[in-house]
Amino acid sequence: MKKIALLVFSVVLGLVACTKGNTSEGNFAGIGTEAGEKDKLFIVNQGSFPGSSTLDLMDLKTKVYQADIFGSANPEVVQGLGNTANDIAAIGGKLWVLLNASNQIAIINIADGKLVRYLAVDSPRYIIREGSYAYVSSYGAAVNGSYYDVEGKVYRISLSDYSIKSVKVGYQPEGLAVLDGKLYVANSGGYQATPSSDVSVIDLTSFTKTTSINLPVKNLNRLFSAGGKLWITTYAGYNSDWSQVIVPMSLGSFTSSGTYTTVENVHANVVTLCNGVIYAIGNSQELSGGYDNCLYRYRISDGNLSTTHFAGSALQAISYPYGIDVNPASGEIYIADANFKGDSKVFGFDSSLNKLWEHASGIGTGPMLVY
Repeated sequence: MKKIALLVFSVVLGLVACTKGNTSEGNFAGIGTEAGEKDKLFIVNQGSFPGSSTLDLMDLKTKVYQADIFGSANPEVVQGLGNTANDIAAIGGKLWVLLNASNQIAIINIADGKLVRYLAVDSPRYIIREGSYAYVSSYGAAVNGSYYDVEGKVYRISLSDYSIKSVKVGYQPEGLAVLDGKLYVANSGGYQATPSSDVSVIDLTSFTKTTSINLPVKNLNRLFSAGGKLWITTYAGYNSDWSQVIVPMSLGSFTSSGTYTTVENVHANVVTLCNGVIYAIGNSQELSGGYDNCLYRYRISDGNLSTTHFAGSALQAISYPYGIDVNPASGEIYIADANFKGDSKVFGFDSSLNKLWEHASGIGTGPMLVY
C-alpha cells in the first residue's frame, strides 16, 4: 500500500500488545555506545495521522526498550518530535528524522537525545548522505492539500552549517541513490493521473538536474546503489476505485544508460539493502486478491533469491509488516508490525529466521535504524 503524506490508512489489525524484554522508565540518559558497534536499534512510530511521531530505542545487548526517548530528553519541546516521520538516518553523530506532515527535519544528538535544531523542508520523504552534504527528496511544497501538481525537489543540506539549496525533479519523488558522481531520484508521480516512470539524474558537482531516465515500470519507490547498478522498487498499481491491484509491486535493476532488468517473483513493498543483499517483504498474491506475505532475500553478486512465506514460519506472528532493517554485524533482521489504532510491535530474528525477541512499540511503527 502506498505510503503518501496525506493518505494514512487506519488499519484495525487486532494486535495484542506482548512485551518480552525489559522496558526502561524515566528520562533518557543517552545510548552509551560508539558508532559502529551496531548494538542499538532506533525505532520510529509514525503515529495516527495527524498525531505526533515518537522515537524509541532498543538496546540489542540487554534487550532494554526505551520508549519516546525524544520526549524524555526534550521535555521543553511541547509539540513533541513532529508529525508523520517517514525516514531516519545517522549522520555525523546525529539522528536526522524526516517529518513529512510537519514539513521539517529534526536533528538530534545521538549521545544524549537532545534536539540540535529543526530544519524547514517541505514534505521530506527520504534522505541519503554523500560527502559533506545530506540530500533529501521532497514532494516540493508543504503538506497542506495543495501540492498534488507541484514538481518535486531534492534539497542539498550542508553538514557544516545546515545551509540549504534545492533543485526541481519529477513529481512526488521518493528514493535516492548515488552512483559515479550522480544522484538518482525515483519519481513516483503518485498523485498524477499516470504514475511516473522517470528517474531524475543530478550532477553532484554542479547540483543541477542533467537528464532523466525513462524506465519500463511506473510508480517508482525506493532506490539503492550496489554492484555497479541501481536497484529500484515500485508501488502497486490499482484499478480506478482502488479495490484491486492490477500492477504488482516489483524489484528491478538498471544501469546509468537506462538498461532495465526485472527481478522475477519478488513483490517489494517494505525493503532495505544490507551487505549486498536486498531484503524485501511483499504479498505474493496481491494480483489475485489473496494474502501471502513473503520475505525475499536477493543476493546481488550472483542473483540468488530465497523466499520465505510468513505462513508456516516464525514470521507468521507479523500481521502488517511496515518496516525492516538488518544488522550488518550480526545478520539479525528486525521487522515492524504496524498498528495505527494502538500498540505496534517490533520483532527480532536471527539470519535463519528464528525469533529472538518481540516488543510492544508505539502507534504506526515503521522506519528503523541499526546503530
